[in-house]
Amino acid sequence: MTPITEPVQHAAKRVTDAWTALPSWLPVPGLGALPINSFLLTGTEPMLVDTGLGALAGPLIDSLRAQIDPEDLRWIWLSHTDADHIGNLDRILEIAPNATVVTNFLGAGKMGMLGAGDPARMRTLEPGEVFEVGGRRLHQVKPPYYDAPETMGFFDETDRVFFAADAFGALLPGSVDTIDEIPVEELGEGLVAWSSVDAPWLVQMDRGSLGQMLRALDALDPAYVLSGHLPVAHRLDTLTGIVGCAYGRGTTAAVTPETAAQVEAILA
Repeated sequence: MTPITEPVQHAAKRVTDAWTALPSWLPVPGLGALPINSFLLTGTEPMLVDTGLGALAGPLIDSLRAQIDPEDLRWIWLSHTDADHIGNLDRILEIAPNATVVTNFLGAGKMGMLGAGDPARMRTLEPGEVFEVGGRRLHQVKPPYYDAPETMGFFDETDRVFFAADAFGALLPGSVDTIDEIPVEELGEGLVAWSSVDAPWLVQMDRGSLGQMLRALDALDPAYVLSGHLPVAHRLDTLTGIVGCAYGRGTTAAVTPETAAQVEAILA
């Protein structure tokens, strides 16, 4: 792993022929580093997913320009309105005059209160509405945990890509390209450290209810998991296994060697 001492935008990383990750990293003193990702869907109607940290506006826009002409950008999907997800929204709207923001009623309302975005350039999705973009169908998926009620994840049925917004993020000792480079126990510790900050209420959840939500996600059987705060993952059951073992009422939010063994058994 590469230590992170200042916010940095890394090179774009291809996920599939259509999906590309635009990864950045933020140092968190005493806790390691947090990935902060945007994603780009290319094709006939290019779409950017989240707009990253304002502190990295220049590098993020350079990374975006290296992939497409911003004037070709058609959509900007906002998972929610936290600063690390809409940090460059207005800048990108300026250079992408043909882009429309995809959000929901609450997201549009919160952006209005923040003075972010342009109400005339928003597409507000109804609950459960399937969003069709460039011949693809993106199904809205509510992640199992989140820190903002407007949060929208999605499942792309064409490439079987699941975008999990803040869920399954992890604080890590340094930057890596994929979670395959992280030992399961270390990944679990980083995931619990992040979720303890972002979703501390997880420890109060009923284990059965949590397990039911995680099994429903596993049933999607995604080929790729895109999280706003984790390198690209190929096995959702690695992540749901860690969360299922670490959380739920009656458990302690920690990943022990025994928990790591349970997760490794899932992968066997």
